[in-house]
Amino acid sequence: MTYREAVARIIGLRGGELSGMRPGLERIEALLEAAGSPERAMTLVQVAGTNGKGSVAAMLAAILQAAGRRVGLYTSPHLLDLRERIRVDGRPIEKADLADGVEALGTLVARLDATMFEALTALALDHFASEGVELAVLEAGLGGRLDSTSVGRPAVEVITSIDYDHQAYLGDTLEAIAGEKAAVIRSGVALSARQEPAVEAVLARHAALVGVPLLVEGRDLRVRVRGATLEGQWLDFEGPGWRLDDVRCALLGVFQPGNALLAAGAARTLGAGDSAIREGLDRVRWPGRFQVIRRAPPVIVDGAHNPAGARALAASLATYFPGRRLTFVIGTSEDKDLTGIMAALIPLAERVICTAAGHPRAASPASLAEIAQALAGREPIRVETSASSTDALQMALSEGETTTVCVAGSLFLIGEILAQATENTDIFSQAAGRG
Repeated sequence: MTYREAVARIIGLRGGELSGMRPGLERIEALLEAAGSPERAMTLVQVAGTNGKGSVAAMLAAILQAAGRRVGLYTSPHLLDLRERIRVDGRPIEKADLADGVEALGTLVARLDATMFEALTALALDHFASEGVELAVLEAGLGGRLDSTSVGRPAVEVITSIDYDHQAYLGDTLEAIAGEKAAVIRSGVALSARQEPAVEAVLARHAALVGVPLLVEGRDLRVRVRGATLEGQWLDFEGPGWRLDDVRCALLGVFQPGNALLAAGAARTLGAGDSAIREGLDRVRWPGRFQVIRRAPPVIVDGAHNPAGARALAASLATYFPGRRLTFVIGTSEDKDLTGIMAALIPLAERVICTAAGHPRAASPASLAEIAQALAGREPIRVETSASSTDALQMALSEGETTTVCVAGSLFLIGEILAQATENTDIFSQAAGRG
């Protein structure tokens, strides 16, 4: 089996890029048992929540790697290449290893009617075991109670900020969503971001029920921002019996200090020292989350794909670019809260270009433009549409007076923009030459 064939087979599975999700643990447990229970060969860390999961997972993996541990990192979705989801010490799985893994699991995956995410989770854990991984950091895909990363007995569980998303699967209230995500707390030690009171109560009840200590931001864990520029953020951390000051975090955005605190706290629980925390946070990279891909004029890309993520993006833009009106390039999936996402960003806009990623779930630019116009009301905001992300970015940069551009709304869209910047280094100069 070639790598291309393996990717096509994975994407074509139930719950893949073209079909719905399918929560449940029976199939992943059968896959892992057939593979020799690889999850038992390593220490597990599970990261769940609504927003910030990937950032926390990437930061924690970077810290643990700096501490000299062999670390596996499993995240989703990918931006450019499926192999990004499965990394050992920061390196994506080799194409040959992914193809071999898909082929080895093929018959059982078909017999179980396993989903794309289940197959990838089993493949990741099997790969980690074969690579001698000591610690595996697993980012939950959907919810937690029935997510395929909810396997084994983790040493640490981390719950990032919980908000509305995937209500069709997780429930229509924050308490219901929190209940699904709280279920990942089952062993070891748990850490939680600052939450709404109702959410914190759900997490506390569940942690007490299963007898797992729960450390909560604002009560047991604290972070203070000393300063933030486009070069990084400088943070002070404090936890039970420890303190670490003036730590540089390479990731930008007002939401990252809390994520960095969770990563640092989890790392300390796993035995990482101060120097590893400093080095890991200084070196961590996590594309597509308040990432500056151009400086003049600034171009920021952020995968904000739900209202909470969009509000965090708006707060970050207001902090880093105070008083500045922006040009937004926005494209979202049609199953998202389009109005909620747009409502957070429109107040900062002078121009909105609605577009769509080349993905079957993408909302139409026309429907996004209609929402943007309605939210703008009588404000002097230009609303336009573009059929492709390439053209949309070129439109955004085609006018000489453009000061700041932000691309947001979907990681699918961000992946396309980053692919353009990677594969066509002239994209910005081409855009600047139009007019």
